Amino acid sequence: MKRLIYRNIRTTYDLRPHLFFSLLLPTLIYIFIVSLAYNKIVKPIPMYGRYLSYSTFFIPAAILINTLQFSVLCGSMLWTDKYNGMLEQILSFSSRREYFLSRVLSIVIISSSTAIVLGLISIPIIIEEITFSYITPFLFLYSVVMTSMIFSSLSFCVSTVVKTPDKLTMFNRIITTPIIAVSGIFYPPEYLPPLVSEIAKFNPLTYAAELMRASFLGVQINVVWHMLLLTFFALITMGVAYTLFRGMDVR
Repeated sequence: MKRLIYRNIRTTYDLRPHLFFSLLLPTLIYIFIVSLAYNKIVKPIPMYGRYLSYSTFFIPAAILINTLQFSVLCGSMLWTDKYNGMLEQILSFSSRREYFLSRVLSIVIISSSTAIVLGLISIPIIIEEITFSYITPFLFLYSVVMTSMIFSSLSFCVSTVVKTPDKLTMFNRIITTPIIAVSGIFYPPEYLPPLVSEIAKFNPLTYAAELMRASFLGVQINVVWHMLLLTFFALITMGVAYTLFRGMDVR
């Protein structure tokens, strides 16, 4: 499985220019332009017993948008392997379980390393409002890893059933766009319409965003509950993805 993980990571980083312009550049624009612009428009947001600037509210969650975008690559890689004839060759010397886990773990490694870089370069923008503690790195990585596992698995599910790359892109957007909109990424969930706010409570991205903000701001939330929910979502999505992959025709 180590060889597969290495192959996946190397293949991904061989596409560095594409990844920068399509994934990293939009996130950098969100962090350094959009969030600062909205500071002039949006009033400080009352959360966690204090008032947060929009940059402080949004930047930790913006990192998760990048994580989600990288996670979608997991399904794209599976589809590419299958329709280039590589999947059948790989499964001749590796099990489906190893292939599936290698795909998910490689995306976790890529998205985590990217999230760390984005977190470090965004600190100067919100340095006056953040509060670090010994648990900060753990909460940061946990929210990124769980988000990556959940959405790479969802992308994997889509790639097992679609037949063309256009449909793969379409279904990934159909899944991810509502999930981002109905979450705590761009605005507090309680600001949403009542029904939509209730739906957001079943959205794993809502809990990942709160956990990410807790890592930056040192706020008191029910960390254990958030971690359990994210773990539950990850196990369910990975279980469904692997089940669909086991029944998938690789030829």
